[in-house]
Amino acid sequence: MSTIVTAIPLVQGLLGLIMLAAGIAKLIGIDLVVEDFDRYGYPAWFRFVTGGIEAFGGLGLLVGLVFAPILAVLGGLLIVATMAGAILTHLFRVDDPLWRFVGPAIYLTAGLLVTRFHLLSF
Repeated sequence: MSTIVTAIPLVQGLLGLIMLAAGIAKLIGIDLVVEDFDRYGYPAWFRFVTGGIEAFGGLGLLVGLVFAPILAVLGGLLIVATMAGAILTHLFRVDDPLWRFVGPAIYLTAGLLVTRFHLLSF
């Protein structure tokens, strides 16, 4: 078994858990998250949409580990799109330092890797 075949499920599981937790934090309205969305200038409903997308993306990645790999592809695509939006937010809506891009960039890359791996296995 190659290293990539071993690593992808680990990356997928970790990314799924991280995105599920981040989505739940947005949905329940953790103070830090609410303050960030206020700082970004987004309305409150957008935090719920973003949280729902992240939670569903994370669930898709986790369920895709065990049952249907197509759910991992869909979850990965949701994560990639959301993280692209996060990066654009940090670039254009607020004047954030470079370290604020690191998390979204890592999650976007991990989402792309997981999605590509599963797409090639069909």
